[in-house]
Amino acid sequence: MSLKKVLVVDDNQDAMNIMTSILKIAGYSVITAKDGLEAMHKIQRENPALILLDVTMPEMDGFAVCESVKRNPKFSHIPIFMISANTDPASRKRGLQAGAHDFITKPINPAETLRKIRELAD
Repeated sequence: MSLKKVLVVDDNQDAMNIMTSILKIAGYSVITAKDGLEAMHKIQRENPALILLDVTMPEMDGFAVCESVKRNPKFSHIPIFMISANTDPASRKRGLQAGAHDFITKPINPAETLRKIRELAD
């Protein structure tokens, strides 16, 4: 069985490293992007099984990336988990309206996040 590919998108290198480590230990293949524009290129090139997408990033924020992915019939099936330090209900609502499957607040709970990923990526 080939490893499921997960795209981690975050402009914070520490956050990206933590998520990458958690996913690799759990047996996933991980690709990364540091901003929304890079994420769009990686999605087209790599066709990941799932996307972990930070909300606040330079160039193109997570909401715009999510909306763009969900508008594209070739990629609209890919589950997206938006990750944000914003805990306000309006941010969560906006993420879900953009097409995210879930909205996870930082700091993440690794076990809970992995459980959610396994439900959609496996």
